[in-house]
Amino acid sequence: MDDAAADRCEECGSPLPTPAKVGRRRRYCSDTCRSAARRGRRRAENVSALTAGPCATDIAGHSCGRTARFAIVLNRRETRLCDTCYETALDFLVSQGVSASDVRTVRLTDRDTAQPQPPAQTQQQTEALVRPPTRRRPRVLMIEDDETVATAMGILLPRRGGYEFSHARDGSTGLREAYAQRPDLVLLDIMLPGIDGIEVLRRLRSVSDVPVIFLTARSDDQDLVIGLAAGADDYIVKPISVTELLARMARVLRRHGSTESQEPVYEDGLLRLNSLSAEVHVVGKPLQLTPIEFRLLNCLVRNAGKVQPFEHLLATAWSDPGGQASTRVKFAVSRLRRKLDATPLGGDAIVSARGIGYVYRAPSTARPTADTETPRLGHGHAGRILDILNNRENT
Repeated sequence: MDDAAADRCEECGSPLPTPAKVGRRRRYCSDTCRSAARRGRRRAENVSALTAGPCATDIAGHSCGRTARFAIVLNRRETRLCDTCYETALDFLVSQGVSASDVRTVRLTDRDTAQPQPPAQTQQQTEALVRPPTRRRPRVLMIEDDETVATAMGILLPRRGGYEFSHARDGSTGLREAYAQRPDLVLLDIMLPGIDGIEVLRRLRSVSDVPVIFLTARSDDQDLVIGLAAGADDYIVKPISVTELLARMARVLRRHGSTESQEPVYEDGLLRLNSLSAEVHVVGKPLQLTPIEFRLLNCLVRNAGKVQPFEHLLATAWSDPGGQASTRVKFAVSRLRRKLDATPLGGDAIVSARGIGYVYRAPSTARPTADTETPRLGHGHAGRILDILNNRENT
């Protein structure tokens, strides 16, 4: 390994801090990169287990018998299903209102077509192969029955916008793909075979807050009002220039925050939150939350440092995209703060942005110096953050 590579983080490629005079050479620039690399190694170790087997469906003592092609993980339980049973299971989960953030799907590898194991490599070479990219391209799912339009978008969006593109030809398939694959953005037509785009969006909104843009030839004002009322983030009438489409897509993605993929488990030193199992631990001790409190906390910590407006919290925790009752959010956050006050994290971890919403501030990891007092466990800096937010609002 050359000297230039030795001076950079093995996870993100950033320059490493000044090395200590004693001890082993640093490999990562921060604890975040070290944790990301560890998760990557664990995923690589689990790849060999994700191979196809028999479908787990069993009805009245009669097993399906087909080969499983997908695995669905829900509440830490894995179920392996064939294509047909997989689609049926997804339709059932959507109909029952199970949140997409609680479900993880994995496409299984056929043992007969699995790639042979590579020759033995050094540990550093192996980590470089399995390490996920620090930034990935946003994923866009287009639900469109016009093959010509879909083909054109499949060429233009990756080339001009740098997006990963996938396509579904009808409403039912698109709904399942949007639910299971969790894209960063959905482009949705209204006139679709089977269930139309309005119904697709209504069902999707009951289980997911993924950004959705209607891209349709229907230009009636009534269609626009119905589409936006159903929960669409934008309504675009075809034809449209590629430049304008890309600008609107970028705006919607910015409004919804980061497009980075999220790990099921969030950790910041004090708080550990598992989105799949809906479990929260503070310093290793479980924290009992109601479903609404968990969804609020999950939304806040996944967007740590960014103010979440009342409207977005209503849409996330109560599935009420057009809600105006900020009082509901305030009361729920008040209850959540009281529970956090009984932990080392403290209720001040959730800071109020007056008149706007709330923001979660992760615990400070700064080391004390001779000129500063030793930071206490938790969020003693929340008052200063609130002052900054208030000053910004006044200016």
